[in-house]
Amino acid sequence: MKSIKFFSSLLLLTFALACSSSSDSPPNCENLANATAAARAAYEAATPSNQVALCNAYKTALQNEIDNCGDEFGDLQDIVDGLNCTASTTTGTLSMNLGSAPLEFDEITVTTTGTTRHVHGEKSNTTSYEIDFDVEIGQTGANKINNFQLRLFSQTYTPLIPAAFGNNWTTNITVNSSTSVVGTFRGELANASQTSAQDLLGGVVDINF
Repeated sequence: MKSIKFFSSLLLLTFALACSSSSDSPPNCENLANATAAARAAYEAATPSNQVALCNAYKTALQNEIDNCGDEFGDLQDIVDGLNCTASTTTGTLSMNLGSAPLEFDEITVTTTGTTRHVHGEKSNTTSYEIDFDVEIGQTGANKINNFQLRLFSQTYTPLIPAAFGNNWTTNITVNSSTSVVGTFRGELANASQTSAQDLLGGVVDINF
């Protein structure tokens, strides 16, 4: 009977030590990094209605990772410092022709993450048309528009390179300041399966933010 009591006491002590050890264990930095990545993805897909909330959520995730896991080279802090989570007022023109049909976006937002400026456009009277692209802060000249996407109804179109019918993808940014982006873009677009194509002509970005 005594040996049974001693064995039971040893089990209780082992369990108590295990609980104490887990409560003092370091944070799971992989989980925090994954949470930051998820917050960034959500923020980069933000719409005008949830942009501020998702920006603040991303900033909080970054700060949690810094506080619990450190930031040896200051990369995460640089992102935090570069985030502007206030609602922006963007005016100007973001338009194009799809073949002969004009398409203009009257709801435009510009967000900045690090050195990348993200432009998003929607039509206020429908959810069927959206445009997204990135430009690096301060860069001007040819081929400075990156990650271009045009969503039409349920399809997402990206530049078709090389072009199938001769309208090669071309972009040119002439102004890229702290308050404005001006440039042009045109070319053939295709959906992910390349079963549908769009001929984008006369694309214009001329916005102030």
